[in-house]
Amino acid sequence: MRILILDDDPDIRNLLETALTMKGHQVKSLSDPTEFPLLSDQQCPCEPVDSCTDVLIADIVMPKIEGIEFVRNLKDEGCWPLTLGNVAIMSGYLTLHYMNELNAMGINYFRKPFEMQEIYNWVDECQERLEKSEPPS
Repeated sequence: MRILILDDDPDIRNLLETALTMKGHQVKSLSDPTEFPLLSDQQCPCEPVDSCTDVLIADIVMPKIEGIEFVRNLKDEGCWPLTLGNVAIMSGYLTLHYMNELNAMGINYFRKPFEMQEIYNWVDECQERLEKSEPPS
């Protein structure tokens, strides 16, 4: 599976990239979500049958744009298969407001520090959702 990690903390990015690559996934990580094509083009650059990523894991607080705003932009553009719920937000400090917003959007969240097994389990669930889904025509 293709996994995109967005986190301005190089330690978290490296940990997730290394661990998920060792599990056989293709992992790309960015420290700045504004490097993602959607934010520069303002429309999803991916075709449904050839999406940019299968799973997105993003930090909630990053320079230039918050993880929730980034995810909201992706969902508004209908990026496939992020619409499947294969999106998670990470944060060391999740307020009730953020948790409610994430729940309303169908976004999973992890509190930092997290256990890698939590991430592995969730990525396995993402794989199952992806296998059961069909891209839109």
